[in-house]
Amino acid sequence: MTSVTYVEQQLQRILEERANRIAREVGCIVRQRKFSGADVVQMLMFGFGQHPHASLEQLASTAAVRGVSVSDTAVHDRFTEPTARLLHRLLEEVSEVVVQAAQAVPLSLLKRFGAVICEDSSTITLPDELAELWQGCGGTQAHTAAAVKVHTRWDLTRGRLWGPKLTAGRTADRRSPLCEQALPPGSLYIADLGYFSLARFVERRAAGSYTLSRLQGRTALSTPEGEALLLDCLLPKQVGQFKEVSVLVGASQRHPMRLFLLRVPKAVGDKRRQALREDARRRGQPISEEMLYLADWTILVTDAPSHLLRLEEALVLLRERWQMELLYKLWKQQAQIDEWHTRDPWRKLCELYAKLLAVTLQHWLIVLFAWHDPQRSLVKLAQVCRDTAWTLMAALAGGRSLRSALRLIQRRMQSGCRMNTRRKHPNSAQLVEAQAVEWALSWCE
Repeated sequence: MTSVTYVEQQLQRILEERANRIAREVGCIVRQRKFSGADVVQMLMFGFGQHPHASLEQLASTAAVRGVSVSDTAVHDRFTEPTARLLHRLLEEVSEVVVQAAQAVPLSLLKRFGAVICEDSSTITLPDELAELWQGCGGTQAHTAAAVKVHTRWDLTRGRLWGPKLTAGRTADRRSPLCEQALPPGSLYIADLGYFSLARFVERRAAGSYTLSRLQGRTALSTPEGEALLLDCLLPKQVGQFKEVSVLVGASQRHPMRLFLLRVPKAVGDKRRQALREDARRRGQPISEEMLYLADWTILVTDAPSHLLRLEEALVLLRERWQMELLYKLWKQQAQIDEWHTRDPWRKLCELYAKLLAVTLQHWLIVLFAWHDPQRSLVKLAQVCRDTAWTLMAALAGGRSLRSALRLIQRRMQSGCRMNTRRKHPNSAQLVEAQAVEWALSWCE
């Protein structure tokens, strides 16, 4: 449970006390004249948070909220390597703070588990000059020498965010810095095939949590008695038909799981094949005929027991993995964390870190004040944060109380920030509440 008081304390500690201390440690502030470490951090964090492409003049105007009068030249001179180190250090500290709703979102399917945790990553290309700091993926495309990968976990029951954690762009998802962090007991972990690891499945189950995942191609399957299974012999033939089979997954570890197989409509399969081909072209890698063939089926494995998760419920929750896609889309389209209007590599890096600080604070506020509503609109709530977060900056500077600024944001979030319900194409919360997919299923013997 996270209280308003706790968030107040963390804002004061990180954005004031730690910002000033770390600024001196990294050499961002040597002799304080106009700027303190807190001034620099909050000018960039709240300035870019409100205006993703803020000009030097707009940033100088933002600094005035703290009573700091500086020129645009003075702001420009702050885009340095020490400032980038300061922002990165603070981002690492912010990502360790636990902010979660006092109560789980009131959807019975989610409340069955201690947490429903989705994980994903997103890669942001950086200027080649930063390759020594953040090594990119390389390859034949231009500007791939430097990139940063943003790793995030998100609990859909109470809203908690793990991360954002940053690694070099070439880091594989299976090596996410979040992999070593324990999950809450009784939780369900959902991620795409980039995180498929039988060893991790076994570890999570031993620790008391569950996994729901698509099946990776060519994974060994056998019956509970140890006889080899051929996937092709199990596939349902008709659209909407499904099967559930108890299997052992893996050639050596043989982890007991439930295998779900569902034949999807042709339009869905064609769309998947198109996505597979586009991804293969982007990566410059061939794609197997088996993958193209299996696109006509949804094939899942889970070690959650049947009383916690039926097939149709698994399909609904697997779809919830796309909430991670929507979160990154929100950060990229609204906060524009991957866009800059400058050629200066250090300014680009400072902008990235400052914007990630801003979206993390944004997430805290959404969890604190709006998570209880399943129909909350992240887009509308994020807009409220961009419009009002500067009041927190004024409060940190002593212009008002932090509590009054937070209460103002809370009032704004309580009005006009819900999704529109739909009959023809239900939104995500509607599907989770109904515990059903949009088209009919039938059991296949």
